Amino acid sequence: MKDLNGVEYNLDDFISYARGKKTVIFGAGKYGKYIYEIFRENRVEVCAICDNNREKLDSLKEKYPVSTLEDLKDSIEEYYFVIAIVRIEIVKVIRNQLNHYGVKPDKIVIPFSDIKSDYYDGLVMFDSEYGVQALKEQWRCARQGNGRIADYFELNDLYVLIVFGIDELKGWLEQDLLNSGIIIKKIINKIDEFTEADECDAVVVLDEVNYEVIEEKLMQRTKVPIISIWDVIRF
Repeated sequence: MKDLNGVEYNLDDFISYARGKKTVIFGAGKYGKYIYEIFRENRVEVCAICDNNREKLDSLKEKYPVSTLEDLKDSIEEYYFVIAIVRIEIVKVIRNQLNHYGVKPDKIVIPFSDIKSDYYDGLVMFDSEYGVQALKEQWRCARQGNGRIADYFELNDLYVLIVFGIDELKGWLEQDLLNSGIIIKKIINKIDEFTEADECDAVVVLDEVNYEVIEEKLMQRTKVPIISIWDVIRF
């Protein structure tokens, strides 16, 4: 399935599987309405669009079936829930909320973009150990293909870096930048360790599981590029 921007999402298998099953879309925004129309076109039964924001639901009830989780709780085991939310930190909150209401993990569907790498899937964003292993595998492939990590930074005139590190990848980036003109000025592990006095050309985030949260908070502190290591090793 491609969204309005042409990005491919991994909902095709679910669409084939879900015909004849009851589905709820969690998310009453633009993305939720888009998935609703896709499901209707593919004869997937959507029993409701659900959201925690009652005002959003009220604004949709003339055109769409809408419900809150409280409305659905007595029959919650009957439904598959598709989380139609883009921001990963909110997706995590909603997934936990659904678990609390008794929705089993195998009945929660989270569409993810498949554009980052062959190893990238939803588990990278939720399982720290899996995410690190996928990143290491992708990084090894870049090295085996004679990829030079320093090229990414040199071609973009990024010579002084601050790295948001994680212990599982300690030393990986430093090793790949040896004998280049790229300097790692500082390695930090917490947002509070980055201050306005930390001048650099870019911040590189190795923690893909929490990348979007880290990016959002760092953007409030600096105007330099904040780069995911996925983008670097896929260069």
